[in-house]
Amino acid sequence: MKRPQSILLKALACLSLSACISPGTGFDRGCMEYASLLGMQDSCNVLEVAIANPWKEGSILQELALDRTFERVVVTSNNLAALMVELGVADHIAGVCEPEYIFDPTIHAMIDESLIADCGSGMYPNIEKILEISPDAIFVSPFEGNGYAQLEKLGIPLIQCADYMETSPLGRAEWIRFYGRLFGAENKADSLFNVIRDRYESLAGLTSDFHDNPKVMLDTRSGSAWYTAGGMSTIGTMLADAGADYAFADMSGSGSIPLAFESVYEKAQDSDIWFLKNSTSGNLTYGQLEKDFSGYSRFLPFQNRKIWVCDVYRTPYFEETAFHPELLLNDFIAIIHPESGLTANYYHPLD
Repeated sequence: MKRPQSILLKALACLSLSACISPGTGFDRGCMEYASLLGMQDSCNVLEVAIANPWKEGSILQELALDRTFERVVVTSNNLAALMVELGVADHIAGVCEPEYIFDPTIHAMIDESLIADCGSGMYPNIEKILEISPDAIFVSPFEGNGYAQLEKLGIPLIQCADYMETSPLGRAEWIRFYGRLFGAENKADSLFNVIRDRYESLAGLTSDFHDNPKVMLDTRSGSAWYTAGGMSTIGTMLADAGADYAFADMSGSGSIPLAFESVYEKAQDSDIWFLKNSTSGNLTYGQLEKDFSGYSRFLPFQNRKIWVCDVYRTPYFEETAFHPELLLNDFIAIIHPESGLTANYYHPLD
Protein backbone atom coordinates (compact mmCIF):
# COMPACT_ATOMS: atom_id res chain seq x y z
CA MET A 1 0.00 0.00 0.00
CA LYS A 2 1.15 3.49 -0.78
CA ARG A 3 2.44 5.38 2.25
CA PRO A 4 -0.45 7.64 3.39
CA GLN A 5 -0.16 11.41 3.27
CA SER A 6 -0.41 13.02 6.70
CA ILE A 7 -1.19 16.59 7.68
CA LEU A 8 0.18 17.98 10.92
CA LEU A 9 -2.10 20.64 12.39
CA LYS A 10 -0.77 23.43 14.58
CA ALA A 11 0.50 22.13 17.93
CA LEU A 12 -0.89 18.67 17.20
CA ALA A 13 0.99 15.41 16.88
CA CYS A 14 -0.28 13.10 14.13
CA LEU A 15 -1.75 9.91 15.51
CA SER A 16 -1.67 6.46 13.93
CA LEU A 17 -4.79 5.53 12.01
CA SER A 18 -4.08 1.81 11.94
CA ALA A 19 -7.70 1.15 12.90
CA CYS A 20 -8.84 2.88 9.71
CA ILE A 21 -6.20 1.48 7.35
CA SER A 22 -5.95 -2.26 6.82
CA PRO A 23 -3.24 -3.17 4.30
CA GLY A 24 -4.37 -5.98 2.06
CA THR A 25 -7.92 -6.02 3.38
CA GLY A 26 -9.29 -2.69 2.15
CA PHE A 27 -10.55 0.43 3.89
CA ASP A 28 -12.22 0.38 7.30
CA ARG A 29 -14.82 3.17 7.47
CA GLY A 30 -15.13 3.12 11.25
CA CYS A 31 -18.43 4.71 12.28
CA MET A 32 -19.38 5.69 8.71
CA GLU A 33 -22.27 3.68 7.26
CA TYR A 34 -22.68 4.93 3.68
CA ALA A 35 -19.51 6.85 2.74
CA SER A 36 -16.98 4.63 0.97
CA LEU A 37 -14.08 7.10 0.94
CA LEU A 38 -14.19 8.30 4.53
CA GLY A 39 -13.11 6.52 7.70
CA MET A 40 -13.84 8.37 10.94
CA GLN A 41 -13.82 7.61 14.64
CA ASP A 42 -13.60 9.50 17.92
CA SER A 43 -10.92 8.24 20.28
CA CYS A 44 -9.81 9.86 23.55
CA ASN A 45 -11.12 13.29 22.54
CA VAL A 46 -9.31 13.05 19.21
CA LEU A 47 -11.11 12.77 15.87
CA GLU A 48 -9.20 10.33 13.68
CA VAL A 49 -9.94 10.50 9.96
CA ALA A 50 -8.68 8.68 6.88
CA ILE A 51 -9.74 9.69 3.37
CA ALA A 52 -9.29 7.08 0.67
CA ASN A 53 -7.78 7.94 -2.68
CA PRO A 54 -10.67 7.78 -5.21
CA TRP A 55 -8.27 7.26 -8.11
CA LYS A 56 -6.00 4.56 -6.67
CA GLU A 57 -7.60 1.65 -4.89
CA GLY A 58 -5.91 0.64 -1.66
CA SER A 59 -4.16 3.96 -1.08
CA ILE A 60 -4.95 6.85 1.27
CA LEU A 61 -5.35 10.42 0.09
CA GLN A 62 -5.09 12.01 3.54
CA GLU A 63 -4.97 11.29 7.27
CA LEU A 64 -6.09 13.69 9.98
CA ALA A 65 -5.96 13.63 13.74
CA LEU A 66 -7.80 16.53 15.35
CA ASP A 67 -8.07 17.42 19.03
CA ARG A 68 -9.82 20.76 18.48
CA THR A 69 -12.30 22.40 16.15
CA PHE A 70 -11.43 24.94 13.47
CA GLU A 71 -12.08 28.59 14.21
CA ARG A 72 -11.38 30.24 10.83
CA VAL A 73 -11.25 28.44 7.47
CA VAL A 74 -11.20 29.17 3.76
CA VAL A 75 -13.79 27.24 1.75
CA THR A 76 -13.27 26.80 -1.99
CA SER A 77 -16.65 25.19 -2.86
CA ASN A 78 -20.06 26.85 -2.69
CA ASN A 79 -21.85 23.71 -1.50
CA LEU A 80 -19.66 23.38 1.61
CA ALA A 81 -20.13 27.08 2.39
CA ALA A 82 -23.91 26.62 2.18
CA LEU A 83 -23.71 23.52 4.39
CA MET A 84 -21.82 25.46 7.04
CA VAL A 85 -24.61 28.05 7.06
CA GLU A 86 -27.16 25.25 7.48
CA LEU A 87 -25.16 23.79 10.37
CA GLY A 88 -25.04 27.19 12.07
CA VAL A 89 -21.25 27.55 11.80
CA ALA A 90 -21.00 30.27 9.13
CA ASP A 91 -19.04 32.40 11.59
CA HIS A 92 -16.13 29.98 11.09
CA ILE A 93 -15.82 30.96 7.41
CA ALA A 94 -12.96 33.43 6.95
CA GLY A 95 -12.89 33.29 3.17
CA VAL A 96 -14.68 31.80 0.15
CA CYS A 97 -13.78 31.34 -3.49
CA GLU A 98 -15.89 32.53 -6.42
CA PRO A 99 -18.69 34.18 -4.39
CA GLU A 100 -20.40 35.10 -7.66
CA TYR A 101 -21.54 31.46 -7.83
CA ILE A 102 -22.88 31.42 -4.26
CA PHE A 103 -26.62 31.94 -3.79
CA ASP A 104 -26.81 31.87 0.00
CA PRO A 105 -27.76 35.37 1.27
CA THR A 106 -26.00 34.83 4.60
CA ILE A 107 -22.64 34.42 2.87
CA HIS A 108 -23.16 37.52 0.75
CA ALA A 109 -24.22 39.58 3.77
CA MET A 110 -21.05 38.52 5.60
CA ILE A 111 -18.95 39.41 2.54
CA ASP A 112 -20.58 42.86 2.40
CA GLU A 113 -19.76 43.33 6.08
CA SER A 114 -16.12 42.26 5.47
CA LEU A 115 -16.59 39.25 7.74
CA ILE A 116 -15.78 36.88 4.86
CA ALA A 117 -13.05 37.58 2.31
CA ASP A 118 -13.24 36.92 -1.43
CA CYS A 119 -10.31 34.58 -2.11
CA GLY A 120 -10.63 34.46 -5.89
CA SER A 121 -10.71 31.33 -8.04
CA GLY A 122 -11.41 27.91 -6.56
CA MET A 123 -8.63 26.30 -8.61
CA TYR A 124 -6.16 29.18 -8.16
CA PRO A 125 -7.02 31.01 -4.91
CA ASN A 126 -5.61 34.43 -4.06
CA ILE A 127 -2.50 33.59 -2.04
CA GLU A 128 -2.00 37.11 -0.70
CA LYS A 129 -5.57 37.30 0.57
CA ILE A 130 -5.29 33.91 2.28
CA LEU A 131 -2.07 34.95 4.00
CA GLU A 132 -3.77 38.14 5.13
CA ILE A 133 -6.68 36.36 6.84
CA SER A 134 -4.44 33.53 8.18
CA PRO A 135 -7.01 30.67 8.38
CA ASP A 136 -6.62 27.48 10.42
CA ALA A 137 -7.23 25.36 7.31
CA ILE A 138 -8.21 25.51 3.64
CA PHE A 139 -10.89 23.16 2.29
CA VAL A 140 -10.09 22.09 -1.27
CA SER A 141 -11.54 19.66 -3.82
CA PRO A 142 -8.91 17.14 -4.96
CA PHE A 143 -8.59 16.26 -8.65
CA GLU A 144 -6.70 13.40 -10.20
CA GLY A 145 -3.28 14.54 -11.36
CA ASN A 146 -3.78 18.11 -10.10
CA GLY A 147 -2.48 19.55 -6.87
CA TYR A 148 -2.49 22.83 -5.01
CA ALA A 149 1.25 23.45 -5.04
CA GLN A 150 1.08 27.14 -4.19
CA LEU A 151 -1.29 26.55 -1.29
CA GLU A 152 0.85 23.72 0.06
CA LYS A 153 3.78 26.11 0.36
CA LEU A 154 1.83 28.31 2.80
CA GLY A 155 2.09 25.80 5.63
CA ILE A 156 -1.67 25.96 6.20
CA PRO A 157 -3.36 22.54 6.43
CA LEU A 158 -5.39 21.55 3.37
CA ILE A 159 -8.49 19.44 3.99
CA GLN A 160 -9.17 17.21 0.98
CA CYS A 161 -12.92 17.32 0.29
CA ALA A 162 -13.29 14.16 -1.80
CA ASP A 163 -17.01 13.85 -1.03
CA TYR A 164 -17.95 14.51 -4.68
CA MET A 165 -16.22 11.27 -5.70
CA GLU A 166 -18.49 9.08 -3.56
CA THR A 167 -20.39 6.39 -5.45
CA SER A 168 -23.72 6.80 -3.66
CA PRO A 169 -25.84 9.88 -2.92
CA LEU A 170 -26.13 9.00 0.77
CA GLY A 171 -22.41 8.28 0.84
CA ARG A 172 -21.69 11.86 -0.14
CA ALA A 173 -24.34 13.23 2.19
CA GLU A 174 -22.79 11.36 5.13
CA TRP A 175 -19.73 13.61 4.86
CA ILE A 176 -21.98 16.11 6.65
CA ARG A 177 -21.12 14.23 9.84
CA PHE A 178 -17.39 14.77 9.21
CA TYR A 179 -17.73 18.47 8.42
CA GLY A 180 -19.96 19.02 11.43
CA ARG A 181 -17.30 17.59 13.76
CA LEU A 182 -14.67 19.97 12.43
CA PHE A 183 -16.66 22.91 13.81
CA GLY A 184 -18.17 21.46 16.98
CA ALA A 185 -21.58 20.81 15.41
CA GLU A 186 -21.58 17.02 15.51
CA ASN A 187 -25.03 16.63 17.05
CA LYS A 188 -26.68 18.93 14.53
CA ALA A 189 -24.78 17.28 11.68
CA ASP A 190 -25.82 13.77 12.73
CA SER A 191 -29.44 14.87 13.11
CA LEU A 192 -29.44 16.56 9.69
CA PHE A 193 -27.99 13.51 7.99
CA ASN A 194 -30.57 11.24 9.60
CA VAL A 195 -33.39 13.41 8.24
CA ILE A 196 -31.83 13.39 4.76
CA ARG A 197 -31.33 9.61 4.84
CA ASP A 198 -34.90 8.89 5.93
CA ARG A 199 -36.40 11.17 3.28
CA TYR A 200 -34.17 9.76 0.53
CA GLU A 201 -35.02 6.17 1.38
CA SER A 202 -38.71 7.02 1.59
CA LEU A 203 -38.64 8.54 -1.90
CA ALA A 204 -36.63 5.67 -3.36
CA GLY A 205 -39.19 3.27 -1.94
CA LEU A 206 -41.92 4.87 -4.05
CA THR A 207 -40.43 3.54 -7.27
CA SER A 208 -41.18 -0.07 -6.37
CA ASP A 209 -44.79 0.65 -7.30
CA PHE A 210 -43.89 1.77 -10.85
CA HIS A 211 -43.66 -0.81 -13.63
CA ASP A 212 -41.84 1.08 -16.39
CA ASN A 213 -38.23 2.29 -16.39
CA PRO A 214 -37.84 5.11 -18.93
CA LYS A 215 -34.42 5.42 -20.55
CA VAL A 216 -32.56 8.56 -19.46
CA MET A 217 -29.57 10.49 -20.82
CA LEU A 218 -27.65 13.45 -19.38
CA ASP A 219 -25.94 16.71 -20.27
CA THR A 220 -24.39 18.06 -23.48
CA ARG A 221 -21.02 18.43 -25.17
CA SER A 222 -18.31 20.61 -23.66
CA GLY A 223 -15.76 21.43 -26.33
CA SER A 224 -14.98 18.27 -28.26
CA ALA A 225 -16.05 15.87 -25.50
CA TRP A 226 -19.41 14.93 -24.00
CA TYR A 227 -18.98 14.52 -20.26
CA THR A 228 -21.55 12.21 -18.72
CA ALA A 229 -21.81 10.66 -15.27
CA GLY A 230 -20.46 7.16 -14.80
CA GLY A 231 -22.79 4.38 -13.76
CA MET A 232 -21.18 4.26 -10.30
CA SER A 233 -21.44 8.02 -9.72
CA THR A 234 -23.87 9.58 -7.26
CA ILE A 235 -26.05 10.69 -10.20
CA GLY A 236 -25.91 7.25 -11.82
CA THR A 237 -26.97 5.64 -8.54
CA MET A 238 -29.67 8.25 -8.01
CA LEU A 239 -31.20 7.61 -11.43
CA ALA A 240 -31.39 3.92 -10.60
CA ASP A 241 -33.06 4.80 -7.29
CA ALA A 242 -35.49 6.99 -9.24
CA GLY A 243 -36.59 4.02 -11.34
CA ALA A 244 -34.79 5.03 -14.53
CA ASP A 245 -32.84 3.04 -17.10
CA TYR A 246 -29.71 5.18 -17.31
CA ALA A 247 -28.12 4.96 -20.76
CA PHE A 248 -24.60 4.75 -19.30
CA ALA A 249 -25.29 2.59 -16.26
CA ASP A 250 -22.85 -0.03 -17.53
CA MET A 251 -19.92 2.39 -17.60
CA SER A 252 -17.92 2.08 -14.39
CA GLY A 253 -16.58 5.17 -12.71
CA SER A 254 -17.78 7.58 -10.04
CA GLY A 255 -16.89 10.79 -11.84
CA SER A 256 -17.67 12.35 -15.22
CA ILE A 257 -16.55 10.37 -18.26
CA PRO A 258 -15.48 12.19 -21.47
CA LEU A 259 -17.01 10.55 -24.55
CA ALA A 260 -17.07 11.21 -28.28
CA PHE A 261 -20.42 12.22 -29.75
CA GLU A 262 -20.66 8.95 -31.68
CA SER A 263 -20.32 6.93 -28.46
CA VAL A 264 -23.07 8.94 -26.78
CA TYR A 265 -25.35 8.67 -29.80
CA GLU A 266 -24.89 4.91 -30.01
CA LYS A 267 -25.96 4.39 -26.42
CA ALA A 268 -28.46 7.19 -25.84
CA GLN A 269 -30.14 8.20 -29.12
CA ASP A 270 -33.35 6.31 -28.26
CA SER A 271 -33.67 7.73 -24.73
CA ASP A 272 -37.09 8.71 -23.39
CA ILE A 273 -35.94 11.66 -21.27
CA TRP A 274 -32.95 13.98 -21.48
CA PHE A 275 -31.75 15.94 -18.43
CA LEU A 276 -29.33 18.79 -19.06
CA LYS A 277 -28.01 21.85 -17.27
CA ASN A 278 -27.96 25.35 -18.75
CA SER A 279 -24.83 27.17 -17.64
CA THR A 280 -25.56 30.38 -19.55
CA SER A 281 -27.39 33.44 -18.28
CA GLY A 282 -30.01 33.33 -21.04
CA ASN A 283 -32.97 31.05 -21.66
CA LEU A 284 -32.08 27.85 -23.47
CA THR A 285 -34.47 26.67 -26.21
CA TYR A 286 -34.64 23.77 -28.64
CA GLY A 287 -33.64 26.19 -31.39
CA GLN A 288 -30.60 27.42 -29.46
CA LEU A 289 -29.61 23.86 -28.60
CA GLU A 290 -29.68 22.84 -32.26
CA LYS A 291 -27.81 26.01 -33.22
CA ASP A 292 -25.07 25.15 -30.71
CA PHE A 293 -24.68 21.67 -32.22
CA SER A 294 -26.88 20.17 -34.92
CA GLY A 295 -26.21 16.63 -33.71
CA TYR A 296 -28.47 17.17 -30.70
CA SER A 297 -31.53 17.10 -32.96
CA ARG A 298 -30.82 13.46 -33.85
CA PHE A 299 -31.72 12.27 -30.34
CA LEU A 300 -35.25 11.00 -29.76
CA PRO A 301 -35.99 13.18 -26.68
CA PHE A 302 -35.10 16.24 -28.77
CA GLN A 303 -37.54 15.17 -31.47
CA ASN A 304 -40.25 14.27 -28.93
CA ARG A 305 -39.68 17.44 -26.86
CA LYS A 306 -38.76 15.45 -23.76
CA ILE A 307 -35.80 17.55 -22.62
CA TRP A 308 -35.72 18.95 -19.08
CA VAL A 309 -33.28 21.70 -18.15
CA CYS A 310 -31.87 23.13 -14.92
CA ASP A 311 -30.65 26.74 -15.08
CA VAL A 312 -27.69 26.44 -12.72
CA TYR A 313 -26.93 30.19 -12.74
CA ARG A 314 -30.43 31.00 -11.53
CA THR A 315 -31.07 28.19 -9.05
CA PRO A 316 -28.98 26.98 -6.09
CA TYR A 317 -28.71 23.53 -7.71
CA PHE A 318 -25.06 22.84 -6.82
CA GLU A 319 -25.31 24.41 -3.38
CA GLU A 320 -28.33 22.45 -2.27
CA THR A 321 -28.22 19.05 -3.96
CA ALA A 322 -24.62 18.06 -3.15
CA PHE A 323 -25.46 17.22 0.46
CA HIS A 324 -29.22 17.00 0.02
CA PRO A 325 -29.64 14.20 -2.55
CA GLU A 326 -33.26 13.77 -1.50
CA LEU A 327 -34.04 17.10 -3.19
CA LEU A 328 -32.64 16.00 -6.55
CA LEU A 329 -34.13 12.51 -6.25
CA ASN A 330 -37.51 14.19 -5.80
CA ASP A 331 -37.02 16.00 -9.15
CA PHE A 332 -35.96 12.87 -10.99
CA ILE A 333 -38.91 10.83 -9.72
CA ALA A 334 -41.35 13.67 -10.42
CA ILE A 335 -40.22 13.82 -14.06
CA ILE A 336 -39.50 10.16 -14.77
CA HIS A 337 -42.67 8.98 -13.01
CA PRO A 338 -45.27 11.79 -13.13
CA GLU A 339 -47.78 9.35 -11.66
CA SER A 340 -45.90 9.82 -8.37
CA GLY A 341 -47.63 13.17 -7.89
CA LEU A 342 -44.33 14.86 -6.96
CA THR A 343 -43.32 18.31 -8.24
CA ALA A 344 -39.91 19.16 -9.71
CA ASN A 345 -38.13 22.17 -8.23
CA TYR A 346 -34.85 22.43 -10.18
CA TYR A 347 -35.67 21.12 -13.66
CA HIS A 348 -38.31 22.45 -16.05
CA PRO A 349 -39.30 21.52 -19.64
CA LEU A 350 -36.99 23.05 -22.23
CA ASP A 351 -38.67 25.95 -24.04
